[in-house]
Amino acid sequence: MKAQGYGDFAKFLHWGMALMLNVLIAVGTYMTGLDKADPSKMQVMDIHKSFGVIFMQLAIIRVIWSRINNSPALPSILASWERLLSKTITGSLYLLMLAIPFSGYAMTNLFGYPASLFGLVDLPLLFAKNSEVALLAKQADVLLVYTLMVALFAHIAGALKHRFLDKPEADVLPRMMSVKPRVKNVFNRLKI
Repeated sequence: MKAQGYGDFAKFLHWGMALMLNVLIAVGTYMTGLDKADPSKMQVMDIHKSFGVIFMQLAIIRVIWSRINNSPALPSILASWERLLSKTITGSLYLLMLAIPFSGYAMTNLFGYPASLFGLVDLPLLFAKNSEVALLAKQADVLLVYTLMVALFAHIAGALKHRFLDKPEADVLPRMMSVKPRVKNVFNRLKI
């Protein structure tokens, strides 16, 4: 891993999972809008669940990878509250990336079905059928997705703030993207 940035595998996991997450949220939203009688609803649901299983495995790999590889240190120029907020948001994102697919897995089991990977491999049943608890798992899944969206907004907003509003030394974007470090901040260029 480079001293100033994340390694290629960490970047691959970050951006690949970001893309997959956007697709999962979009497909999940589309899926919930389909009529129960629509024959395509089960197909879309099966695809959503299969990619959820893959996402869950990638999230586990990502957590393990983050523990065995040191992340680049946050810029020393950041205030202590910014460091704490960054660590809190990052920790929340990791927790949510694990909790959301697990809630989907649990919901599937609780409705009486195995979680499956494209119908080729069924994952073990962890929970017995229980429709009442399944509805709670469904509500938890939705709540967790909305919480993740808020955390993602904060994550992106923080990176953009450090890139465009703070001193150049606070710029964290080059650690995860192939962008040049900033030299001057936008307000200095505008003489504000």
